[in-house]
Amino acid sequence: MKALTGKVAIVTGGARGIGLTYALRLASLGAHVATSDLNLGSAQQYPLEAERLVGGSLEKTLAQHGTEVHLAEFDAVDQEANERFAQAVHARWGRIDVVICNAGGGSDTEASFASELKLASARTTFDRNFFSTVATCTAVAPFMKAQRSGKIVNISSMAGVMSGGGRSADYAAAKAAVAHYTRKLAHDLAPHGATANAIAPGYIASGQFRARFGKNDEAVLQDIAKLVPLGRLGTPEDCANVVEFLSTSLSDYVTGQVIAVDGGVVRGPC
Repeated sequence: MKALTGKVAIVTGGARGIGLTYALRLASLGAHVATSDLNLGSAQQYPLEAERLVGGSLEKTLAQHGTEVHLAEFDAVDQEANERFAQAVHARWGRIDVVICNAGGGSDTEASFASELKLASARTTFDRNFFSTVATCTAVAPFMKAQRSGKIVNISSMAGVMSGGGRSADYAAAKAAVAHYTRKLAHDLAPHGATANAIAPGYIASGQFRARFGKNDEAVLQDIAKLVPLGRLGTPEDCANVVEFLSTSLSDYVTGQVIAVDGGVVRGPC
């Protein structure tokens, strides 16, 4: 029997990239997977992501391990949409066991220095990263409390636990908020038998990262890799390995933690 056979998992922002990797990993472990995204067809924006799809279909891709799939398209910051989604998932399968709050994204501008932030832009970044996480967690928590079990994994960032300069201050602050919200959530859920943890990814070479930061240029990507003590960029699978740990019984005595998946950057010379 697989580790998550008979379990139900939700992954937000799971249509492509690292989120899709999480959803596929949970399905491979036997879980039925419900995936939401602002755009369920977003994998088509990046050739490396589109190539991962089975027959060009997100549903077929997630179903390739033989588990059932539920898809929904909505903005993760919409609390009512999150509640409807959680209710639909519970109505279909009768439980919610694992939730990966992956929906998020970077700053709207590269010039988002701490001393120059525009509130409208910062609010958008907080909506995308922090408030979307809160909306998902509050939507699924009642079901986990009722069944007295469940595992929530939030996605913070290396940027949320180190300075790295003054740029992207809104994104860094939002991800720091995710980290501390996770600690508070863990205390809240513990008496109900559920856990809450987070991971803080570093330089993860998803299709989007390669295009946006690496300019799809191997030389640029290698320069970024030199910032990592382990000497390479991370992969979505590196993140999924830790998510697997936090989603299964291996982590039953782990809660309120923020685990860096960054090749040593946070504690390294950078």
